[in-house]
Amino acid sequence: MEPPYRRAGAGRRAGVRSAAWAILGAVDADDAADLAASAAGGEPVSRRDFERALRGLVLSGLDTRDALLQLAAHVVALTDELTRRLDGVEPQPAAPGTPAAPAAAGVTVEAAVAAALGPALAQIRATDAAGPDRIAIDAGEPKYGVVPADIPCAELIPLCRARCCKLSFALSTADLDEGVVRWDYAKPYVIRQRKSDGYCTHNDPSSHACTVHFARPRACRAFDCRRDPRIWIDFENRIPAPEGTRRDAGEAPEHGDDLMEHARERAVALRHERHAIDGSPGEDPPD
Repeated sequence: MEPPYRRAGAGRRAGVRSAAWAILGAVDADDAADLAASAAGGEPVSRRDFERALRGLVLSGLDTRDALLQLAAHVVALTDELTRRLDGVEPQPAAPGTPAAPAAAGVTVEAAVAAALGPALAQIRATDAAGPDRIAIDAGEPKYGVVPADIPCAELIPLCRARCCKLSFALSTADLDEGVVRWDYAKPYVIRQRKSDGYCTHNDPSSHACTVHFARPRACRAFDCRRDPRIWIDFENRIPAPEGTRRDAGEAPEHGDDLMEHARERAVALRHERHAIDGSPGEDPPD
């Protein structure tokens, strides 16, 4: 068994090497710590490494899902074209029995399917992106550029008890890279909430203040509770809503009615996420 003084000496030497690598600017602080641990004969898995691995697995799962969506689009486009050619009617959602337009001369089934594939895939992706159990990622503007709503939170917390900190929302790639705000590993990339009371994990249980206010996500910075029925019945008169109040069933979803635009925004956000995991240092993120 190695004597304790040797183990302590190895730890000190690793710390010195870590500091030296970071000071010299050869690597960042996290990589310097990894190099030092490796040189000392140990390679612990940090939270950063673990979350990076999870993010990579999520992207792999999304690749598989998108391959299935592309296959579904091929099936839809082919079925629609065969319905027109063999049955002589337009496919759903056209009214039953609607006569199909004659196929253009010389256009093969293969060519017709290829032409219809793009719109079919876009519609399928838009419907999929709006599903309730899809990977959630914030597609909004950079959080440090957001001008926060002018809400006197310190004054209101005794009344509302920071009910906004019980709302669920997605983090951005910037949040994930920053590594300060925690996300729910079972529901990527939704803010982590305590099981005991439903509050955000960064909400102080005694004061209900935010413990990571300096790094809070875009959703927190941009949120305006004054007209949100989940928080207030009457903001001007400081009447809070009952606990557990939800949005009205008929209220428009957060992404609005334009599913196509929501899908495009989500696709851009996921490209940024892929760049963060797979991109080379110094590369510009995708548009």
